[in-house]
This record gives sequence, C-alpha cells and structure tokens, in this order.
Amino acid sequence: MNRNKVIGAMISFYNRYYVVFWIVFGLLAMRASYYSFLSAFGSSIDMQWYPAVQLWASGGGNVDSINPYLAFLQGDRFMSNGPNYMPFMYFLMMPFAFLDWESAKVAFGLCNIALFIATIILLYGAGVPRIFLWLMSVLVLLGYTYGNVVANAQSAIIVGFGVSLAYRFRHKPWVVVLGLSLVCIKHSFALPILLGFFLCGYYKEVIASALVAFGFVCLFGFKVGISPFEVLRLLSEVNAHHYMREGAFGGPSDLMSLSQKLFGTPYSVLSLVIVCVYASFVALVWRLKPKDNLVIAGSIVLSLLSLPHLGYDHYMLFIAICLASVSLGAGKLCYMVVLALFLWRGQSVFKPLFDRFNPELSTHWAMNMGVVFCAFVIVLFLVAMYAMILEARRRTC
Repeated sequence: MNRNKVIGAMISFYNRYYVVFWIVFGLLAMRASYYSFLSAFGSSIDMQWYPAVQLWASGGGNVDSINPYLAFLQGDRFMSNGPNYMPFMYFLMMPFAFLDWESAKVAFGLCNIALFIATIILLYGAGVPRIFLWLMSVLVLLGYTYGNVVANAQSAIIVGFGVSLAYRFRHKPWVVVLGLSLVCIKHSFALPILLGFFLCGYYKEVIASALVAFGFVCLFGFKVGISPFEVLRLLSEVNAHHYMREGAFGGPSDLMSLSQKLFGTPYSVLSLVIVCVYASFVALVWRLKPKDNLVIAGSIVLSLLSLPHLGYDHYMLFIAICLASVSLGAGKLCYMVVLALFLWRGQSVFKPLFDRFNPELSTHWAMNMGVVFCAFVIVLFLVAMYAMILEARRRTC
C-alpha cells in the first residue's frame, strides 16, 4: 500500500509539472544531440555511405554500378563502411549516396536525431506511461549508446523506429509491413523481431515484410547483374569476414560472440544452445500467450543475447523496456532498467574497475570484454527475456 501511495504521489507530481519535465528533457536532448552531432561530423565511420555510392554509381564520371559486397571482398573499402547489411539498406541510403562525404555525415546525423524524437512520440502513442517514457528517454540520452549510434552513423535508431512504428500502428497492416521492412535492414534484428510479431498473430504482415526485403534483394541483384541467391551468398561472405577472420572477437553479450571467444568461430556447440533458446521462446509464447508488447520486447532481448551485436545495439533495450512497461510487473521492470543502466553507463563507471583488475586484457566496452563478462551478460539477458514471457503465468495464477 505504501508503495502504491509513493507511485501515486510521483505520478501526481509529474502530471502537475509535466511541462517542466519535458523542458528538462528537451534541454538534455539538445545537449546530447549537439555533442553527438559534432562527433558524427568528425566520425560517422560506420555509415553505409560508401557501399551506397558504389551501388548508385554516384562517385562522379561515367561509372557503372559496383556490387558493394563483391568490392568489399576484393579489398575496396572505406573506413568501417563494410556492407554487412541487407540490400534494402542501400536503397534507403540512396539519397545520401548523392551527397559528398561531409554533407552525408551531416544529413545522416540529423536523420538519426529526428528518428529518435519520432520514436519517443510513437512510444507515447503506444501507451507507454508518460513519466516512465520521460525517465527512459533521459536515461538513454545520458548513456553511451545514443551518442555512439549518432556519432558513428549506425543503424540501431532506424531499427528502433521501425519496431516502434510497427507496434504503434499494429492495427494498420500496411504500416506494420513498413515498420518491419525497416527492421529488415539488419538481419540480426530482423529474424527474432519478425518471429516475435509472427507469434503475436501478425502472419500476413511478417510474410509481406519478408517479401519486401527479398524484393529488394532481387532489385539489388538486377542492378549489379547477378542472381538474388548470389547476392545473399556474397552477403554471407561479407559477414563471415567480420566474424570468422583471424583476430575477430565478436561483441560483448551474445552467444555467437561467446562462441567466437571460446572456439575461434561463431558456429560451435553453442549454436545448439541458441536453437534451444529460440525453441523455448516459441514454446512459452505459444503455451502462455503473453501480451503482444511483452513478446515483442522479449524478441528484442532474444536478438541481443543470441546473434552478433556490438555494444551500440544495446540502444534497443530502450525500445524493449518501454514496450514492456505497458504491462510488466514493477520488480521485473526495475530489473530491466538496472540492466540497461549497467550496459549504457558501464563504459565510464565499471570499465575502469575491470581494467584495473585485468590490465592484460585489451577491453572495449562495446566489443571485447572477455569470456566471463560475455557469459555474465548473456545470463542477465536470459533472465530478462524469460521474466517478460513468464509474466503471463503470474497473471493467470
């Protein structure tokens, strides 16, 4: 009862001064976005600009389209613009491909900032409690992931916008297809999240978005003069280069990266563990029938714990936690927030301690934090995912 009174008092205080709350958010957003944008102007090393320039032959002169996957494998590279995305990405990037490098950095940085604000609006419309949405929006701004995504021109904000768009307008099939098609630019998020929407009953929308993604594979193949299956084969080779080359160490928090650290390859006996985790996810959703928001939030965590991701993709916890907040119990929600803070703020809070205790290990919070750290975070993600799915059992008991 006391807890309910405290929560009620907090909500009442927020409702009375909500304008002040959002002014504070606006100031924090402007500050974080300003410094991130300045970093983007000097960095943007991961933006898929160069592969898009190759595909659209926009480098000047009478140049035919170049297959960016094949060019990368042959050593034609620019910064970290490795084309390890689905072909749809390079159609989305077409407007940026006709800008010079400096202008493209500015435009893409502004696009990421605008999509972040749009994501907050979509989550508000999806029923996320206003005070909780404000809190999570502030926390993600103060964490390292938002600034990292904007500064290095990565895709997590685009994917998060796609998920939020699909969920917010889940009763409008064509909008769901659009949102899920955006998710399909990055296959490591697309597979679990599309599975989540499929398990929620959006069968036609998931199939349609998969067909849209494959349609762009066909268009890509037509443009560079190869078959769609050759496109997918080359994409798999590019990904293999990133994760199977000598010296690859993978990300900080997923089973495939743990396999990379232990066995020197992302494909090992741990692949069976991934299959078991997916099978249990499907079985529990089918048996317990959790609410749609929890299934989709769980599918985001499923992606983060099973498929290759670097630390900046932990931005997606912002989307997962906001969706889960609509119906998740307070204790489990608090656990999710603490987990997100650990990953978002660990770069400045915890990493110096890890470096002190293990000075010989070359660590990077977004990438190689070692076997123990990787296994630890995987367990934390597993607990989070199962906690959300098992919430349905608590309601029915």
